[in-house]
Amino acid sequence: MKKFFEVIKKKWIADTTRLVLLVAIIILVYILINVLVGQANLPTFDFTEEKIYSVSDESKELIKDIDQEVTLYFFGADEDTSIIDFAKQYTVINPNIKVEVVNYEERPDLYQKYNVSSAEQAIAVQSPERDTVLSIYELATYDYTTGETIDLKEEKITNAIIETTVAEKPKVYLLKGHEEITDLMTVATEYIENDVIDIEELDLLTTDMPDDCDCLIITNPSKDFTEGETNKIIDYINDGGNILWLNNAQTEKLPNVQKILDLYGVKIGNGVVRETDSNKMLPGAASFILPSLSTHKITENIVDGYVILFNPTKLEFADDEEMEELGVTATPIIQSSETSYYRTDIENESSEKQDDEEEGPFVIAEELTKKVGDKESTLMVFGDGLFVSDSQIAMRVSSSASQKYNAINFRSNSDMLLNTINYLVERESSVTIRKNMEYVTYTATEQEDLTIRAIIFFIPLIIIIIGIIIWQRRRRRR
Repeated sequence: MKKFFEVIKKKWIADTTRLVLLVAIIILVYILINVLVGQANLPTFDFTEEKIYSVSDESKELIKDIDQEVTLYFFGADEDTSIIDFAKQYTVINPNIKVEVVNYEERPDLYQKYNVSSAEQAIAVQSPERDTVLSIYELATYDYTTGETIDLKEEKITNAIIETTVAEKPKVYLLKGHEEITDLMTVATEYIENDVIDIEELDLLTTDMPDDCDCLIITNPSKDFTEGETNKIIDYINDGGNILWLNNAQTEKLPNVQKILDLYGVKIGNGVVRETDSNKMLPGAASFILPSLSTHKITENIVDGYVILFNPTKLEFADDEEMEELGVTATPIIQSSETSYYRTDIENESSEKQDDEEEGPFVIAEELTKKVGDKESTLMVFGDGLFVSDSQIAMRVSSSASQKYNAINFRSNSDMLLNTINYLVERESSVTIRKNMEYVTYTATEQEDLTIRAIIFFIPLIIIIIGIIIWQRRRRRR
């Protein structure tokens, strides 16, 4: 090694032409190494504490044995972006997984196939059996409690790969024909479909209950069921069918609708739950509340621990003796706070609680499991149908401007919907991998960081400077 440096010193550094050539060679080698490393798809070195740039061991274990070819199509992304580097780690873990960056000019057919606009950023996950599309906006969420951004890209990509390679997709039906809010469930339907669950509208006036119905969704019916429809739903329940019921205040008497609910010993309230605690509601909106979530399978993956409910009503239940006779077990899911109150007078616009108004807490969502012979039927009932709808909610973004958002896109509302449906269709819980990306703490020490920077930037620069100094000295001696 000593002899090597002597040769460099005497034959290269001492000669100006050779020195310039040496510097050029070093720069060329540096560039070549970077190009080769970029093409080699080497493992990522991730010094962040949360490992936000690395695929976790949990994902590796889940995808390593997938024997189907899966392609991740990235729309509106550049080849050298961090998300592409992240996705390529999946191809190292399992060669059956491919990553392809597509642009509109070269592959308009893929944009059309996956219904992605030319200006949109999205990921399509395609397996031989099925596909799903992830919007770029699904890859992160915001924790309002801590003010931090939560990285969801690994969770979403891993789950999409798993769910597109499963043997069968669950099937859910959205009941219509009773002036439900099915026309306000467009975004919810998209979320459900992107979660690799088939969903169709169902009119029981014209058809029987489908045999492949894993879950029936009922949203705010304001017109009563017919006797025929009621009997079909009862038969479905007796066969162990599961129901997701989303309903705001029920002000009209609907005997057949109530007949179904009576099977589980529950009644939808006719008033609105309102809050007095400013920390439990949206600014200036006492009936737009942030309720408390109980510990349950459908709430365990809620990022910030909150959903936002819009004009929710309370649920009323039969007494314990009647519930036992019905064979129903009740588990609370969502409750309002002790500072909430219940208003049934819709003409009263006062922001203050009135003396005759009932105080909280109130149950707003409940799981009701009914024994039917050797089978079980589960009803997940929410005293709010708007919180997962397309209803436009205006939020003030400055002193002079406001912006409208779909109710389902507030807080963790969409997660609550998807978690509940997955629970009812008895699909295994998806992997949960959520990483804090707002405040990044590096495990590398300051010295290690300086060493890395020196290798990449400073050493080549120092060599160049030394060469220039020697060259200048030699010129002066002449």
